[in-house]
Amino acid sequence: MMKKIMAAAIGLVAAYTVLPTVFTRSTSYGIVQNNGMPGIMLTFDDGPNPQYTPQLLDLLKRYDIKAIFFVVAEKAERHPELIKRMQREGHVIGLHHYTHVNSYLLSPVGLYRELEHAKDVIEQLTHEAITLYRPTYGHISLATLPVARKLDLTPVLWSGIFGDWKIQTCQTTLLQKLHAKRQDGAIYVLHDCGQNRGADDAAPAYMLHQLSQFLHQATLSGQQFTDSKVWLATHGH
Repeated sequence: MMKKIMAAAIGLVAAYTVLPTVFTRSTSYGIVQNNGMPGIMLTFDDGPNPQYTPQLLDLLKRYDIKAIFFVVAEKAERHPELIKRMQREGHVIGLHHYTHVNSYLLSPVGLYRELEHAKDVIEQLTHEAITLYRPTYGHISLATLPVARKLDLTPVLWSGIFGDWKIQTCQTTLLQKLHAKRQDGAIYVLHDCGQNRGADDAAPAYMLHQLSQFLHQATLSGQQFTDSKVWLATHGH
């Protein structure tokens, strides 16, 4: 009897957590995983960070690349000047929750409150409607899509994720991985803050070094980068 109860409990947990993630990632149902335009669209998660985000903005400005920043709203509250700089320099701002909490750990009501709070915070800072959302860890629970629709948010995931939250990865394989995923429609995710569980605090410094090399090499070869604002306007999100 106990085994049946445990099996049923595990099944219910999987139905709320892992299975929706597998389904949506494999079908792209209700989410964006390809930008549908020529070039690569750069996106950055987990910031803003007062040490690394300004360096990243300087780098993007040098190459005239307009990215999407999926920001953690509690960090944005602490560093509103960075949000305003992102906006001023033509980048798109999306949500990455209020805290960096895993969606799997939130009830539908808890997820709604988390996102509603994050949306309110960022919209007060930007005075613009926020319409893009990236679930932390890319985890999509059974509640994610209904809650996102209720808040007029489009979940955006990625086609290229590179493990850049680890210093060793940045030092060894990041540059190669960035080149390997080059194709039209690609959505890259990198991280401008390493202050999360499982990440190395200093990893963004190493990521920035490799990203700088990648942008130099890619632009010399004629690689296009998708303008996030043009993409947002074109796709009507």
